[in-house]
Amino acid sequence: MNKIIISLILLFVFLQNVYAEHDPTRPAKYVENQQASPVDISSLELGLTLVSQDRRVVVINGYSLKVGDSIGGERVETIESNSVRLVGPSGNITLFLLDKSVKKEVQ
Repeated sequence: MNKIIISLILLFVFLQNVYAEHDPTRPAKYVENQQASPVDISSLELGLTLVSQDRRVVVINGYSLKVGDSIGGERVETIESNSVRLVGPSGNITLFLLDKSVKKEVQ
């Protein structure tokens, strides 16, 4: 009986260590925000904006960012429904979700 209890305890400890390293609910290609090196401004691409009462989040080059986070030395200053403003060594940069050329004047 003692061997079974000890085996179950060891199995429990082992499984805790395995799942502590990997969250099974995390997407397979998830990447932490680890980009600290400078990036070329022309390579910054706004992929998504999420604006709600509780939070404002953007995805730039595949990295999920909120106000105050940085990417390539540029800090996220403001997040709007269609754009994000970055401030840093390159000055003020505004990335748009949709290219401005999509909007055309009505004639």
